[in-house]
Amino acid sequence: MRRLPALALLPALMLPALILIAVPRPASADAPLCALSNEFERQVLSVDAVIGAAVYDLETETIWTGGHSGPYALHSVIKPPIAWAILSDAYDEGRELTKLQRDALFYMVAWSQNPDVTTLLSMIGGLAGLTEYYERWGVPELIELTHRSRWGASRAEPIHLARLFAALARSESVPHDARADGFDLLREVVDNHRWGATIPEPMLPGWESLIKTGNFTIPESEDDDPIAKINPRDYEDAALLIRDLQRAEDEAEAEEVGDSPLRSQASRVRALVRMNSAAIWLAPPWLGSQPRYVVTIMQESFIGWTRSRKLQNQIGQMLGQAIAQREAGEHSLPTSHCIKRALS
Repeated sequence: MRRLPALALLPALMLPALILIAVPRPASADAPLCALSNEFERQVLSVDAVIGAAVYDLETETIWTGGHSGPYALHSVIKPPIAWAILSDAYDEGRELTKLQRDALFYMVAWSQNPDVTTLLSMIGGLAGLTEYYERWGVPELIELTHRSRWGASRAEPIHLARLFAALARSESVPHDARADGFDLLREVVDNHRWGATIPEPMLPGWESLIKTGNFTIPESEDDDPIAKINPRDYEDAALLIRDLQRAEDEAEAEEVGDSPLRSQASRVRALVRMNSAAIWLAPPWLGSQPRYVVTIMQESFIGWTRSRKLQNQIGQMLGQAIAQREAGEHSLPTSHCIKRALS
């Protein structure tokens, strides 16, 4: 199968974030849960926003989490899992990607184009088909939180999102070439779609952040436009399939709304800003360029888009500093002793 082309990236943008504190549920039996530090909690409680974050150490199988557990609407951070599902389906079946698929994958992930989500979901049986991959990847908790028809309204807690991106990074159920193509897609994300979970400069030289972000302002539209669930295997006439896909794209809302912590307080005069970031951090080439951490930040606030992005970057800076200190050996607590300060 032809590999997706890798494009040069422009310098990444950085953004800040907020958080409240909640006790998380265990991610899995072999992934100890730890609390983010008191300093992290003080920072997130000092801002006028609802935020949650998680850091997954893929080497020690330890997860640190803090802030408001949500769940939050996923919006565009659901796009990489959709891409992985399309790529896995093609490699499992031994099929070449079509030009339609290659173009749609690129624009959905790199440029975060929403109509391409409709096109690609239709090829795996819609959101119901995506939940089959959640089961396969070992994150069944996301199935119950998946919206039946609107992809952006599907929800997750930060810890769920961390486990999902960890599965994308290393699950044995993902074909090797599918993962490599998925990583290439994330490398092509344009710089104005990068914030929060990026690796702060000049920390961790040689490391790479494969990131996807999402944001949405409510209210933006009063319409309820469900995402189409079109299965191409139901069509014998290609022209009819193309017609229905085009109709679905024309009807698709720019983004989805969905329920989450502050949704009921939004109004025409009080716009709610949602902003998420999720990233797989790769170790430097001299350490094998292997997936090492997953960082997720999810937030809702009424502080405006620019301030929300700045907040994402502030939280990302804090988490990045903690990870850099951990890699430098400054945090030496054993992974089985998950209290208070191990990160942030």
